Amino acid sequence: MSSRERRRKRKREPTPASNPTPASTPRWSSPIPSLPYDLVMLCVARVSRLYYPTLSLVSKSFRSLVSSPELYKTRSLFGFTESCLYVCSESLGGSADWYTLCRKPDKTLKTGSSGYALARVPVPNAPSSVFRKVVAVGSNIYNIAMPTFTFLSVLPRVSILDCKSHSWIEAPSLPVELHSFSASVVDHKIYVAGFDHRLMKNSFEVFDTQTRVWDSFSSDKREERIKEKSVSIDGKFHVVTNEGVLAYDPKQGKWDMVVGGMCGLMCSDDYCVIGNVLYSVYEGVFKWYDTERRTWRDLQGLVGLPNITRRREFIRLGDYGGKMVVFWVHVIWTYYKKIWCAEISLERRLDTSEIWGKVEWFDELRKININFHVEKVLSTTL
Repeated sequence: MSSRERRRKRKREPTPASNPTPASTPRWSSPIPSLPYDLVMLCVARVSRLYYPTLSLVSKSFRSLVSSPELYKTRSLFGFTESCLYVCSESLGGSADWYTLCRKPDKTLKTGSSGYALARVPVPNAPSSVFRKVVAVGSNIYNIAMPTFTFLSVLPRVSILDCKSHSWIEAPSLPVELHSFSASVVDHKIYVAGFDHRLMKNSFEVFDTQTRVWDSFSSDKREERIKEKSVSIDGKFHVVTNEGVLAYDPKQGKWDMVVGGMCGLMCSDDYCVIGNVLYSVYEGVFKWYDTERRTWRDLQGLVGLPNITRRREFIRLGDYGGKMVVFWVHVIWTYYKKIWCAEISLERRLDTSEIWGKVEWFDELRKININFHVEKVLSTTL
């Protein structure tokens, strides 16, 4: 080989600096090129998740970052986790849209605005279903429902919405064919109670969210007809029946009839549990259930809260990090619906044994299609 050919070969050979090895290439490109990816991730982890929908609009890199598992591991490691609010809006045909509470950019705020809005969650391949029951456990939302437009005997499907990546994961179906049932969470397990129309008897199932395995639990030969309402209070699964309210204690494996007026829960679909206290609203009056006196009591305060009545339809309550959120709808007929929300802080006063509510803010958050309604309000931890 001549000296000229050797010089040409050396020119064609790449240098280590111009051809980095795959090991030296970062897994993700930094959203801010002048800063290392890990530093940007740590900064974003410190930001409230209320701002993530806005951050995701900045660039594809930021959109990848706010949905990456590494970000949520960092938030958990440094104690930056927080409650995140999700709203399920459902149509009569069974399709559902998902929204999450977020903060608007400051430059878009109007005078008197709360600064909050509902951002549409881009959830691909969302399951279309009927008789939907949704519950939240940790950072996941569990959708238990019958598939839409099916004429066969099928089992209710279970789909898990991963609220970190906003993707659906299929889980084992409910092992019993139930068309009417309720679901509540006790110690990270989902308890389902319903009526089996084929066998004409009650059915009780429990789903372990860690092992993702279904199992039956003691029915204690209960003959009371199960209704589609249940809550979790004092570590017990409370379910409404024709005769009243039954409470199942998972630790002792037995049922007890709840004495008192908790069956008033049957009068309203608008209820939730916050801080182990059951709250409900009926005909615009907010109440809470006193387990010691076994009676419903009025929630005091609420100064500044608009007059909410059933004429505004589909009032929904939710637990938002220990505070109550109230969603209601103003219908603009033939056009759309306006979703309104109020956040209420709660204080139990020991001297009077009363609970007072203080309205932190209320505002119109979003307009939705006239054919949709607010089905459920859920809080996850992210």
